Amino acid sequence: MAHRDMSEMTRIAFHRNDLVIEPTIYNAATQILTGLIASDKLNASNEAAVIKKAIELALELAVQTDKMMDSGSEGGVNSF
Repeated sequence: MAHRDMSEMTRIAFHRNDLVIEPTIYNAATQILTGLIASDKLNASNEAAVIKKAIELALELAVQTDKMMDSGSEGGVNSF
């Protein structure tokens, strides 16, 4: 298993940007994984892929949230 910094924040490389991963993102990945397990998406043959997908979704959620918050702080209007 890869070494993890157990401080409040861990720095990782993601798409050539340096992101700060807070415990909130770990919690999001856990909740996403829990949802995938509850919907019977996880089994012995796809465990690694499903875990990876949960992490990818949590990171993408963080990136998109950060972008929206940045554009919101500049006075922009966000719509869906």
